[in-house]
Amino acid sequence: MGLFDMFKAKPSHDAILAQVQKAKEIYAQPEYRRMAMEKLLKWGDNESLKGLLERFSVVVQSPHWDEDEKQWLTDELVRLGEPVLPILKDFILKKNEVNHALLAFRAIVNNDQIYKDFLIETIKFRPPSDHRTVQSKQELIALLAEFKDNTILNLLIPYLDDHSDDVQCAAIDALAAYSDEEAWQKFRVMLESETHSPRVLRKAAQVVADKKIPLSQNIKLSDAVLEDYKISSGHLVKA
Repeated sequence: MGLFDMFKAKPSHDAILAQVQKAKEIYAQPEYRRMAMEKLLKWGDNESLKGLLERFSVVVQSPHWDEDEKQWLTDELVRLGEPVLPILKDFILKKNEVNHALLAFRAIVNNDQIYKDFLIETIKFRPPSDHRTVQSKQELIALLAEFKDNTILNLLIPYLDDHSDDVQCAAIDALAAYSDEEAWQKFRVMLESETHSPRVLRKAAQVVADKKIPLSQNIKLSDAVLEDYKISSGHLVKA
């Protein structure tokens, strides 16, 4: 640390907040947001970096610039390396927009086991009953699906009964890759459900049909499933 750095004034809370608000201004020109993010990066203290990560929490007017700025920020966080990991982890555990932050986390740790363990820790903060974290649960389920083992299988099965149809569908997509009797039995139960939405039931039915999961002739298919499917020779087929 140089002599100048020793006497450099830490930015005030209000100054940091002002730059965070500029970085999150959805209708501003990209240059306006970039200048604010660069200033927060230059300040580099914990409060500034925490505020900087809030850029991931908003979607600006231009899809092109939204993705461009988030990728730029992801790259800058990776450049900062391990010192930023505690701030990244805190953001990921608490926020709903976790995709880019997780990309940065994965690149920094560069270890699949550490990454997998953190994904598991993160989704456990978001139980199926939580209706506030739909987006992050969808993203986490898709990322966890990359690791095809029974730990992940058992972790994801409860999300077939999530509060959100979107999360249920994400869980169905993830579990479709397994040939596991526990998951199959859950799909069979869903086919008889009158509580899941028709959209969810049709997706589950498609998996059961595509994977040729064996069914009992006595199964009572829900009305939504019966619109498109029937049982033939112990399997679900298109009606």
